[in-house]
Amino acid sequence: MRAAVLAEVGKPLSIKNVPVPEIANDEVLVETKFCGICGTDLHIVEGKGYVPKLPHILGHEPSGVVAKVGSSVKTLKPGDRVVPYLFITCGTCWYCRNGRDSMCANLKGIIGVLVNGAFAQYFKAPARNLFLLPENVPFDVGALMADAVITSVHAVYDRSNVKSATSAAVIGAGGVGQIIIQLLKDLGVRVIAVSRSESKLAVAKSIGADEAWKAGEPNIGARSREFAPDGIDVVFDCVGSDESMKDSLAMVKRCGRIVMVGEEDARFPADSTEIAQHELEIVGSRNGSRSNMQMGLQLLSLGVIKPVISDVFELEDVNKALDRVRRGASGRVVLKVG
Repeated sequence: MRAAVLAEVGKPLSIKNVPVPEIANDEVLVETKFCGICGTDLHIVEGKGYVPKLPHILGHEPSGVVAKVGSSVKTLKPGDRVVPYLFITCGTCWYCRNGRDSMCANLKGIIGVLVNGAFAQYFKAPARNLFLLPENVPFDVGALMADAVITSVHAVYDRSNVKSATSAAVIGAGGVGQIIIQLLKDLGVRVIAVSRSESKLAVAKSIGADEAWKAGEPNIGARSREFAPDGIDVVFDCVGSDESMKDSLAMVKRCGRIVMVGEEDARFPADSTEIAQHELEIVGSRNGSRSNMQMGLQLLSLGVIKPVISDVFELEDVNKALDRVRRGASGRVVLKVG
């Protein structure tokens, strides 16, 4: 099969012919249709964060069709349209038992991140990791379920205390930020989108953001108090940089919550006095759970979530696609594989 292979950190991916994955009794072989690309892929290529064994096939946002099932698999059949839950978990530890699957204490792999993924004609996954893609959700949109959609659902519904919020800010209006905006607007929350990119701010406005502000403005805290007199109830930081975290602190109200979604090597710039005296809540948010998968698929099917896909590349142009993400596409970038 054709696959885009990372052979050396910091080097472009190479299109190679590699063996089709062999599946165990409880696994499924999936023919890839589309696969999304995000900042995590750039981090892997650049040797930041996750470090898989090389050579490695990236691709953690796929959709596809079941090609073959293992002998013990009864829940799926060839021809089923599927998307994966990325985290290959034990299912028995405290985290798995309590719906915190991505925190599994005995994690066996992450598809496309720590084990081979879907920048290839086929990928494999345990049967329990595959979810049926609703018939009314196209493969290109469904491909974003495994990361952009589930991450947004988890951040909004599990980590933000959004039920008590009337105002929110989303810093970083890329693929994840855009879906968070859609979820917040569906819940009736007034939303400020913040980004360095004018094109992303334009998209944010088109999908419902009430305001679209340039990142790093010196008066962003004062402006936020014109939008909401006490400050913003909940701020979603989808960037994780020094600048974005400073903007988060400037915008959030006392007793407000900052949800950290973006992952960089920056350190949170608040001192303990500020956190304690303002009773700030700063929480992390990583991907999501199996129940978030089910909810996200339902929201896609209902049209509540409508991911913005700005660029589609063929598998052979994977390095151009990665560069497009690196330069800041206005929406999500996907590879057409099948």
